[in-house]
Amino acid sequence: MAGLFPPSPQPHHRGTGVPPVRRSGGLSPPDEGRAGVEPCASRNPSLRSGRPRQTTNDSHAALLGIDLGTTAVKAGVFAAESGQMLGVARAEYSPTSPHPGWMELAGEEYWRATVGAVRQAHEQAGRPEVLGIGLSSQGQTFLPLGEGGEPLRPAIVWLDTRAEAEARRLNEALDPVELRRRRGAAAINAVDSAPKILWLRENEPDIWARTRHLVMLPDFVGLRLTGELRLDLSNAGSTAMIDRSRGEWWPAALQAVGVPQEALSPLGSAGEPIGELTSAAAETLGLTAGAVVALGCNDQLAGAIGAGNVAPGLASGTAGTAMAIVATTDLPGDPPEGVLHGAHAVPGLRFLLTYAKTSGVLLTWLRDLLGAEGYEELLADAQRAPIGCSGLVCLPHFSGTGTPSFRSDVRGGFVGLTLAHGRAEMARAVAEAVCFCARDALALARASGQPVEELRMLGGAAQSAWWMQAMADTTRTPLAVPTCTEAAVLGAAIFGGVGAGVLGSIEEAARGFYRAGERYEPNDDLREAYETAYAAYREAMERIYPAALG
Repeated sequence: MAGLFPPSPQPHHRGTGVPPVRRSGGLSPPDEGRAGVEPCASRNPSLRSGRPRQTTNDSHAALLGIDLGTTAVKAGVFAAESGQMLGVARAEYSPTSPHPGWMELAGEEYWRATVGAVRQAHEQAGRPEVLGIGLSSQGQTFLPLGEGGEPLRPAIVWLDTRAEAEARRLNEALDPVELRRRRGAAAINAVDSAPKILWLRENEPDIWARTRHLVMLPDFVGLRLTGELRLDLSNAGSTAMIDRSRGEWWPAALQAVGVPQEALSPLGSAGEPIGELTSAAAETLGLTAGAVVALGCNDQLAGAIGAGNVAPGLASGTAGTAMAIVATTDLPGDPPEGVLHGAHAVPGLRFLLTYAKTSGVLLTWLRDLLGAEGYEELLADAQRAPIGCSGLVCLPHFSGTGTPSFRSDVRGGFVGLTLAHGRAEMARAVAEAVCFCARDALALARASGQPVEELRMLGGAAQSAWWMQAMADTTRTPLAVPTCTEAAVLGAAIFGGVGAGVLGSIEEAARGFYRAGERYEPNDDLREAYETAYAAYREAMERIYPAALG
């Protein structure tokens, strides 16, 4: 553990664009876990001089959002005055599984993809001057860094479940009442970073001895951009080592894992500056040095900002690799067991987060398994099958469950297969299973006492009008698809604009930039059929994995 204490001044790490490592502890601390900046009265975002302007022509001012996803980095360039997307690009990568339950990816792959996506999006946008850069990121994924800020091993990705035993040990070591109060959940699970860090400490002592910093993806990329180490509260919360009530690292959890606080980045809230883009990073990315790089938040919460989900009664969801739904609330008190919660990016509001670990990715799996040419072909097949798929049920939890049970022993599959079933029924069963996950997630939010009046959906599934109508029918909730489907990237750009003083506030910009696209109302004529199909799914899950759905 001695290797984790603060290092001597850092040398420049040649060949990767890594500036000297600094810890930006001089910036103002977060206010009791609240995120963002105070909202302004106006609904329309406007340019203002909260920081010195870097351009004299506001109509050409641009903001850059970077979203660090599970399978790709997305980058988007937006007009600062209107939120119009000027350019967007993605650069993919493929995490590897060297052992069952493991999921890893080299840190340099994240940086390579970031550089590629940013350069392409900026070129597509016409190379405007970028004044502010914001970050959005998957949670839990972390990296150990050495003395020069270099990754010492591949990142352990959030989907990794190697640390089941370590999670149990941490739950035994920490008081369950305190655990619930401090981190907003009753138990640590194998998806959280804390047990994986404990696994690293005990199973890779050589790496641990050389480790100087433990970082998540946003502070890793933020370091590459600015030379400063700073981490947002929401992603830090996914480590299970944060005291959410105070917005600080939780000493009892750090002690249980064996991590000195000096190894972790200082904390801050969405929209607060990390630092300025260095000359070396600017040259690598094709940008101008001096742009303000701002803290963001977890990708689902950033997507909520990009989807205008900034008022109680609204929820936003993503059906991509995972199905995650964020409901906004202003209700005090803790939600029911298994619902994640914390400070919203908008001050004074809170979020309720529920998720399934595998969702739209199942359609990718089925496409490859059946040799279909594309998603459109499978979804066209799905529409030919009846609701309920003639008794075929897909259990979508191919990588265990998320909320509310967090059970890694649960597996996916198909129940009720007969020789009469074919590709159409299998495709529809997968699509319906994603809708069932959304219904379960909304039910958990509503059980917290927060009504959900509208669901705004993002991700690959949102591109299918048929699928979105099925989701509205299944959940019995009005549904809208934002015109900007890259909501997490837009949310990240908003954080950059606030940090640079270009936008008045997160809430103001989120309201002003949101535009609704297609809308879907529940079809009462299909209610009974979907109720029967949903009941069959719940019955199958309960029979095979009792209590896995709560």
